[in-house]
Amino acid sequence: MNSKWVNVLINDKPVEAYLSTPDGQGPHPGIVVAMHVFGIDQFVQGKCDELAQQGYIAIAPYLFHRSDVSNDQLTSYQFEDPQRRQVAMPLKDNLKDPELIEDMLGALNYLKKMNNVNASFGVTGFCIGGRIAYLMSVNTNEFEACADFYGVDIDLPWGEGNSPLSLTANLNCKLAGFFGDLDQNPSKLDVDHFEAELKAKHKNYTFHRYSNAQHAFNDPYNPVRYDQEASRDSWPKLIEFFDEALKN
Repeated sequence: MNSKWVNVLINDKPVEAYLSTPDGQGPHPGIVVAMHVFGIDQFVQGKCDELAQQGYIAIAPYLFHRSDVSNDQLTSYQFEDPQRRQVAMPLKDNLKDPELIEDMLGALNYLKKMNNVNASFGVTGFCIGGRIAYLMSVNTNEFEACADFYGVDIDLPWGEGNSPLSLTANLNCKLAGFFGDLDQNPSKLDVDHFEAELKAKHKNYTFHRYSNAQHAFNDPYNPVRYDQEASRDSWPKLIEFFDEALKN
């Protein structure tokens, strides 16, 4: 497995992204990873690396590039530093769905130009990234599989347009969701509502719900919310999901 920082083009602007590639010539399936609210930190980089170790080319673009806060700055705060959250949350509040779609498609286009990628693509993300992954799956037909880790605000539009949940009828790929019942956003009721909408629209999905887990349960760098049991259970299920959708 190899990893490096690359630039992807978003409206002719270079935007940094973290790229992990498997050993071997391939071709390999590709996965676009939507970062969580604290940027492309050790957690997100680690998940990209773990995907590469399982035979996927994974790329995570920096989604706050329209701000004056770099990924290096955002990820430099220690977990316990209150400034970490004070800086990150306003960045999240300024995100707009049409721009996020541009960013994620820019990262996908980078993958498509690589000579060791095949034509199978998935999308995943964590926290805001889980929402963004679902946003992509209902606004484009580019992905064969979507994995949502506790995506926030799925029933709300960011900027102009419709909420991701309201576009569920457009979902044309397989979906896996991973949620903690102790989470507040999405809450257990939020996930129930999400699932009801998927059932009403007769969509192909699988949800994994962890009764004792909170938000960010699979982030080992979060000493408050990390849940080893839920994390160890969810990741093999994610790999199995992507293997079935993208490799078989």
